[in-house]
Amino acid sequence: MRPKRQVTAVLLMAAFAAVGCTKRDTPTTKATESQDSAQAKPVAAVSELPPLAGTDEEGFVKDTTPKVKGPASFADGEAAYKAKNYAEATTIFEDYTTQKPGNAWGHFMLGLSAWKAGDLDKSQKAFETALTIDPDHLKTLVNLSRVLIEKKQYDEAINTLTKAGDIEPNSTDVHRLLGRVYHAQGKTDEAIDAYTRAIELDDKDAWSMNNLGLVLLERKRAEEALPFFTKAVELKKDVPAFHNNLGMALEHTGRFGAAETAYANAVTADPAYDKAKQNLARVEAVKKGPVTPVTVEDTKTASK
Repeated sequence: MRPKRQVTAVLLMAAFAAVGCTKRDTPTTKATESQDSAQAKPVAAVSELPPLAGTDEEGFVKDTTPKVKGPASFADGEAAYKAKNYAEATTIFEDYTTQKPGNAWGHFMLGLSAWKAGDLDKSQKAFETALTIDPDHLKTLVNLSRVLIEKKQYDEAINTLTKAGDIEPNSTDVHRLLGRVYHAQGKTDEAIDAYTRAIELDDKDAWSMNNLGLVLLERKRAEEALPFFTKAVELKKDVPAFHNNLGMALEHTGRFGAAETAYANAVTADPAYDKAKQNLARVEAVKKGPVTPVTVEDTKTASK
């Protein structure tokens, strides 16, 4: 296992330093934040990891997907999938796999479509069928592991990812997803190692940076988490969760003015992002006076 101190020794850290994640904010916010910190109450709990489905972490269908020649229904299904009509794509690929049961790509696309449509059981079955046709189909193994993680079948997910790693040891996806499994199992040292390896393989893997930052934040290592969140935001400015998580790290280290900006950016990116709205309101209240304690009734309302 890689020593903990290597987390901050990843080569990309030199690049992170240029982003401005120091213990000091800009001159315009430093004095304000120094005064704010004296009034601050404990910050909120760490933001949860975004769900596997429904984020751009996945990159399900890329230009490398071969163009399968066959009935028009494959092209129709692919078009429906790319248009995010996942239920329609599922129906089309069910028909296609009935016509072409030996085509692994048809079952692969059925698995993706069913997963995005919310049918995890159908998705798992389709991916497993694809693997009976092509046991070394890397993309199927990787995406099957995502379904297994969502189903909390962590041991099965690790077995699947281990096989994928045997096929492609330098797959960033494999190491990132191993990090997610270990994180879900509470094995934070292993999760840190897996995410660090993913970043070593791809210094533009924003999701591994975000996920590693979350693990470090949960371990009360917010100062170490800051460069990873900052770089994730720099790489993908349109992901609201990245701005929110950066705000959490800034708030945990007492940088309330900078945290306010990060939360505001999260709300700008997604006006319906309730967690970011709550976080923004909390740090704004710090500037006005003591934070109003959260009551049991507030908690019940927030949990709806």
